[in-house]
Amino acid sequence: MFLLITDGPDDSAAPLPFVAAKGAMEDGDEVSIVTMADGVSLLRRDVDLHALEASGLPTVAAAVEALRDRGALADAVALRPCCESRGIDEADLREWASMDGPSAISRLAGEHETTLSF
Repeated sequence: MFLLITDGPDDSAAPLPFVAAKGAMEDGDEVSIVTMADGVSLLRRDVDLHALEASGLPTVAAAVEALRDRGALADAVALRPCCESRGIDEADLREWASMDGPSAISRLAGEHETTLSF
């Protein structure tokens, strides 16, 4: 599954794509995530993923941990132009995330049968 995420950590919908990713993993899919706009902040080291949850659903941290534990998180990319405009550099990202240009969207989406945008 390919997920394009634009909601940042201040949005109540921020956990939803990660819950979808966990569901895809449970069905045997690998997951690639590309974040843009405010979504790039979700990949920052200083954002508490344990605090991001939607009522009745797992936290973002729990979903990411499950994906990583099973080796199902193929990619987690923050778009470089969105990071640069927010003063985020590669060192600010989590160890399992990377930064790339806009071409990552089409390249990674092309590797998956299912694409969702949040």
